[in-house]
Amino acid sequence: MAYVDKIKSGKKTFYYLGKTIRTGENKWKKIRIKLAEKEPTREEVGKKLRELRLKEYDVYNQDYLDAYKLEIIDDFKEVYNNHRKTIPKTVAEKEEADFLIRFTYNSNAIEGNRLTLRDTYLIIKEKQIPSGAPPKDYNEAINGREAFEFIKNYKGKFTVEFLEKVNGILTQNTGVVYPGRVRFFQIKIEGADHVPPEPEEVRPLLKKMIHFYYENKRKIHPFVLACLIHAQFVEVHPFEDGNGRTGRALMNWILMQAGYPKMFVPVKLRQKYYEGIDLHNKKDFKGYCEKMFEVVMEQFKL
Repeated sequence: MAYVDKIKSGKKTFYYLGKTIRTGENKWKKIRIKLAEKEPTREEVGKKLRELRLKEYDVYNQDYLDAYKLEIIDDFKEVYNNHRKTIPKTVAEKEEADFLIRFTYNSNAIEGNRLTLRDTYLIIKEKQIPSGAPPKDYNEAINGREAFEFIKNYKGKFTVEFLEKVNGILTQNTGVVYPGRVRFFQIKIEGADHVPPEPEEVRPLLKKMIHFYYENKRKIHPFVLACLIHAQFVEVHPFEDGNGRTGRALMNWILMQAGYPKMFVPVKLRQKYYEGIDLHNKKDFKGYCEKMFEVVMEQFKL
């Protein structure tokens, strides 16, 4: 919690807006912003809170994304939440349905699903089967809707069981032999240099990822945390199929938990998205987060 410090130096008194933040086990850092030489009003303090928040972002996120970019994400959050407060429930429901269709279409198309955006709309909204739609592609659209509804209403903790449930929904009736089951066999990722870990490493790595989430959910910016967890999950590739779709759904669950707008990766930016994943696999975490930021910014321009 932020507080106002009063410091005397000779005959002068200086006021600072400060906050003590935890940087590690039994490690704390005091950050502060200079106010004025007179006791500040509540309005003056309020104006400086944003500046203090950026300073805090610099401490926790300097290895991932620049503070001014995180401020842009926060601006979108503010605009989004204010917008939701001013529109009728019917309009909000239509916007939610539109996002679901676009998220499902793009997430599936990245993995090779042949349905168009219009096809996905007909399946999800109109409950129609487009002429010539392959059963697998059709089922992936239905599964995308069901998975989104599940994560939107999920009130439990972040667990391996939660991940299994999401993957199980996304891959049901698509020819996957072990939907929703953490793999016990080795796999390869087509068209990628990265080799997923051995089967016996998968569960420990997932638990390590979940620990990372809880350890950092009050430190790292929610957008950065969502990006990092998504990449960690995809790097482990814990399921037979549907890892990319599960990872992108997981990213949105983290954003929703923190009250941030939901996001999708446009299929037209698939190459840039894959380049980002490759950077994460090479431990270039800042490069990866910057790529994901670029992808998101392009989404808002669409």
